[in-house]
Amino acid sequence: MTFEWIQLKEGLLKKIIQKGKEGKRPRFWSEVTGKLIKFPLGSNQDNSVLLTEENTTENLSLFRIGVAHDELTRILELCIQLMDEGEVSQFRAKTRNGEWIEFQLYLYEIVSQAPPMPDWDRSEVIRVSKQLKEKGVSLHRGKQIIDSFYFFGRALKLLIPLEVRLTHDLSRNPENKDEETIRLKDEITSLVASIYNNLAACQLAAAHYRHVVYLCDQVLERTPTDLKAIYRKASALFGLKQFQDSFDVVKIGLALDPTNKAIVTLERQVVAACNEQEKTFVKGIKKFFH
Repeated sequence: MTFEWIQLKEGLLKKIIQKGKEGKRPRFWSEVTGKLIKFPLGSNQDNSVLLTEENTTENLSLFRIGVAHDELTRILELCIQLMDEGEVSQFRAKTRNGEWIEFQLYLYEIVSQAPPMPDWDRSEVIRVSKQLKEKGVSLHRGKQIIDSFYFFGRALKLLIPLEVRLTHDLSRNPENKDEETIRLKDEITSLVASIYNNLAACQLAAAHYRHVVYLCDQVLERTPTDLKAIYRKASALFGLKQFQDSFDVVKIGLALDPTNKAIVTLERQVVAACNEQEKTFVKGIKKFFH
């Protein structure tokens, strides 16, 4: 039986070579075994595959889904989750820089199948989220900003449903609050805030200022005195040329810590920008009335 290419999403195509056990697909955090065959330059329509001159084969031994630290491995993780156990398929994927890669995947076995995320034990959610966060921090320190962003995002995806559930549980029984639930909620809130802060740092490095403001607001909603979030939000507003708003946030930071060097330095920059903006405005008014 011959299978045709199907488009799974924009920039990702699949052609089944051999069908597997229908409906038995690996989930996030599952471990699988398989084989990857990368095709050479010129093997696809655009002749733009950045791979070696000959096919290369890589055995996937206890390959865990969810720990990819580069774009190609993230693509591989996605494709594996779109396969049934025992399946063999060929994929074409478009990378972030617009180039295409083509490869064949053998999904031999799901060695360890993770449960659906909503069924995860609370302690497992926290453990894996912390692990993902720590890896993201390590990548960020190594200037792998985009890759670190993905790890922080995965951690947040695990934690947010748990945070919502705990908040709901506590609000439902305000008169009979369980101490363990309160402790757990506080731990989750702190962890979520720190990950939003990490995401803000990634977006600030990429000069995505509006995203930074949103992410910092998420942090400050949970931990209003977080100086890193205050500094990053003020920096983002400065980048957006919203100088007065930036100055207002800077004042909050200085009220909490008048000696914070980063915020003091930013204050000087914001004040200078505000003064320059005011001079420009005055000049414009004078021209208008003359």
